[in-house]
Amino acid sequence: MTLFFETSYYYIFNVDISPSAIYVLLETNNIEVKEFLSFYLDAYIIVYGLFLLLLVIISILANNKKLLYVKKPVFGAIPLVLSLIVVLFVLKATPLRHQNLPYLLLKSFYVVYYESGVVNASAYKSEKGIFNNTKTANNNKNKLYVVIIGESTTSNNMSLYGYYRKTNPLLSKQEGLSVFKDVISPHAGTTASLTKAFSLQNHEQSSTHQGSIVQLLNAANYETYWVSNQQPVGFAETEITKLVYACKNKFYLNTQDTEGLNLYDEVIFDTLNDITNHDIDKSKVVFIHLKGTHFYYENKYPDTFNVFKGKPKNNIARYKKEYETINAYDNAVLYNDFIVNHIIDKIKNQNSESFVLYFSDHGEEVYHTISFAGHNDDVGTLPMFQIPFLLWQSGSYKQSNPVEIDLDRPYMTDDLFHSIAHLCGVESKYVNLEKSIFSKSFKKRKRIILNNKDYDSLYAIENKN
Repeated sequence: MTLFFETSYYYIFNVDISPSAIYVLLETNNIEVKEFLSFYLDAYIIVYGLFLLLLVIISILANNKKLLYVKKPVFGAIPLVLSLIVVLFVLKATPLRHQNLPYLLLKSFYVVYYESGVVNASAYKSEKGIFNNTKTANNNKNKLYVVIIGESTTSNNMSLYGYYRKTNPLLSKQEGLSVFKDVISPHAGTTASLTKAFSLQNHEQSSTHQGSIVQLLNAANYETYWVSNQQPVGFAETEITKLVYACKNKFYLNTQDTEGLNLYDEVIFDTLNDITNHDIDKSKVVFIHLKGTHFYYENKYPDTFNVFKGKPKNNIARYKKEYETINAYDNAVLYNDFIVNHIIDKIKNQNSESFVLYFSDHGEEVYHTISFAGHNDDVGTLPMFQIPFLLWQSGSYKQSNPVEIDLDRPYMTDDLFHSIAHLCGVESKYVNLEKSIFSKSFKKRKRIILNNKDYDSLYAIENKN
């Protein structure tokens, strides 16, 4: 089993398995596991698994005279051969422990509980946490602020960012929409990226202070909401669920009771209507977590959005299945365009002091630079980090909360805590405007990804070739 797992992982991703990869598997829910298997398994892996199973059966039979009446010398060498194969494959790295699966399993649990950053879940359970002496820049009522978290959406497949297909027909017509051109995520996975985006941590180091953006907003007397079309837990409780525990109102629309259903992201519309139509005198911040464009892509949109069907313009993809994958992803982006645009229109019609911020947790490789579709920090291509970052502001918001819009600013969302606080007008000793993309005080910094690599240097090299 160890040999099969490690070899299959290398075959799919062309990299050795790592503790971070195992951690991602542990925090994945049942639906995503099924989609992963159907997306990546092929005949080669299945035949390889059956071959290993056959060798194991022969080995067992060879060592049991009652089960197999043959001369033992014929099969006696098989267990030795199998053992040598295991040693060669499993312990091939130097030092040996780095590619030993049992070691990696133990190491992955260490990563989860000691290196993830959100170790002390109790720090995020109290309503206001560490945030004292917090205030807002203006005391206007009837504020309605919305933060939309996308899933696995790369800016490379969005016409807003120059993609040749019209995957953003609605958002491209949305008046007053600011499209930031150079924003990336710190990781190619949801948990690691959003943990940093919504807490005081950043990519270079974990903060000595533990606190979430939700707790900061609570302390500033906002009514906070978390509306999610993602399951709150996987094999283990996810860090994101812990991180938003203090949210005053939580709505998880995709639970185990609805596991067998394709709940498209439009399922959040009714809940959003209820939030906007009640307690209109309260200042609200609503976080909406979408399924977005996570694989299996064709399950993320209804048939009415199955628009792109022809052969895509792509220099990497060569086979029909790869063409279909690109088409399905583009259709998912098209549907996501409808979802985000609908939310903006809904907030616009409230005539409140409002903004809508949309970004994706991370990007996605869809045959842009290599023959691969998906996201994985170990593979780590640049499209997995290149994300959309959009801001819409109402007229009354612009008057009360003037922010600086520089669409070319290089930014990484591990500092998003400070940008959201700035948009919401929250003042605190923990809010650093030098880390807000919307601030005149913004300071550019190195954007480190992929185990201490400079994103901008990698980008320059890739675009030079």
